[in-house]
Amino acid sequence: MQLAALFLLLTGCWVSGAGWVRTGDEVHDFHLSRSEINYDTPSSTLQVTVHIFVDDLEKILAKGGKKNLRLGRDNEAPEADQAIADYLSQHQVLSGGGKVLKPSFIGKEPSEDFIAFYCYMEYEVPAGIKEVSIKNNILTELYDDQKNMVQVTKNKKRVSSFLFDKEQYSDVVRF
Repeated sequence: MQLAALFLLLTGCWVSGAGWVRTGDEVHDFHLSRSEINYDTPSSTLQVTVHIFVDDLEKILAKGGKKNLRLGRDNEAPEADQAIADYLSQHQVLSGGGKVLKPSFIGKEPSEDFIAFYCYMEYEVPAGIKEVSIKNNILTELYDDQKNMVQVTKNKKRVSSFLFDKEQYSDVVRF
């Protein structure tokens, strides 16, 4: 219930923007990332979409030494996608069959309001996997109140939902 209420509240709170990703001086009152993980059985892949605010992403990457990436701008640094891929692969970790699954970063695109990105990754799933461990601590080292919502589907049908934070950032989903 708490997760559903949070989702409804947040989906109505987006701010519309101009034709560019807005960063720097933008302030938002909540710290949330949203991830959708779809287990596509025909392709044996986990297809992941992460929705994350651009300003928060720039802050956390700069904190890790990746400065002046200019995310979402015409002069975005060539290493921006690799920096995002590296960060996400370290902070949204999926494991199955006792092994950490390696993501392929597909790319990113701005949200309609240009204040966030949708980042796309794909993980190959070994045969016979019935459960996947999810660790999601995106931005928790930046914000104490950070929440990370994860919705899991199998072939686009809802399986489970999780709301992670700084204290509780992992769980297991069974397919």
